[in-house]
Amino acid sequence: MNTKDLTNLLIAGRNADGGWGYYRHKTSRLEPTSWAVLALTAAGQDGAAAGAGLGQWPARAGLLLERAGGEPNYGFQGLALLALHAAALEHRAGNRALLDALQRVKGVALEPSPINRQDNGIQGWSWIADTFSWVEPTAWCLLALNTCAPPWRAQIDPVRIRDAERLLVDRSCLGGGWNYGNSNMLGQELAPYVPTTALTLLALRDRRGERVVTEGLEFLERHATSERSATALALASCALRTYGRATAAVMAALRRQLPITAALGNHAAVAAALYTLSQGDGDATF
Repeated sequence: MNTKDLTNLLIAGRNADGGWGYYRHKTSRLEPTSWAVLALTAAGQDGAAAGAGLGQWPARAGLLLERAGGEPNYGFQGLALLALHAAALEHRAGNRALLDALQRVKGVALEPSPINRQDNGIQGWSWIADTFSWVEPTAWCLLALNTCAPPWRAQIDPVRIRDAERLLVDRSCLGGGWNYGNSNMLGQELAPYVPTTALTLLALRDRRGERVVTEGLEFLERHATSERSATALALASCALRTYGRATAAVMAALRRQLPITAALGNHAAVAAALYTLSQGDGDATF
């Protein structure tokens, strides 16, 4: 199993509308489509051809819908912006309009709670409207703003960047790393996970001096190969590479995982693996 095999698998799984479902012959969804565009572009395919469906993706007021007829998904809009940026594509609504819309939406601020110690008033991003901020969508959106914003830097609200960074720092788990949402609840410390930790480290790459970044990186180095999924291994490799850490062990684990990943056929996982395997040592992730 190699990058050519993964490329062919993704090409074969593409829907007539230019998008990808999570599995072959399933309805096109924003997450696997964005990952597929990222991966195929990194693998040397023509970005305009690979991303044609994403460039026409249905949107409402600048917010991409999770699927045709669905609702906006803020976290996956961040991922989609990264894919459009990597493929040098413009969405029909305009990439700047997508960035502007993403900045306008926020997770709901809550009063301090007796059941957890975090600052519930910090507003990052939720997955969908009128819900609480989570680590994962906040990390995707922060990564998108920092990666895609340079042409429009003057239009980026520094408060959104600051609050997203504050939220991610605030939600760090005891001992390092990040859970998907909170670090503790009802007096219990919640476990950090490899993919969420890797994604958050990528989003906080401009805050390398933070203690939680150092602790998160140490957690990732210890546990990078403990979650045997292509997505977890791929994100772990991207984060370790970004911070100049060794990736040989996690890349070897990813290659061993490929036959299972291909057999399962999840397009998002296949694409994450292909994207990471297609990155050269000197290439910048996202």
